[in-house]
Amino acid sequence: MIFGREPALIAGFIEIAINLAVSFGLHLTAEQVVLLNALAVAGLAIIVRQVVTPVSNPHLPVGTSVQVTSDVGPNKTKIL
Repeated sequence: MIFGREPALIAGFIEIAINLAVSFGLHLTAEQVVLLNALAVAGLAIIVRQVVTPVSNPHLPVGTSVQVTSDVGPNKTKIL
């Protein structure tokens, strides 16, 4: 899914496309341009959040062995 990979790139592309359209004759006020840019960034943020939010019940491929120790800290948990 491309939205989860480069949201800043996509937001920048949308912003440039809107600004070019205004430069070539699309009649929008500065407030409307800012609103469209903010809407694009907010929409991409929602999509990215859905992609990166961990699930409450993660699934591992069958046969994956995981060993977790009771100690907490760096180098205390081993995933085999």
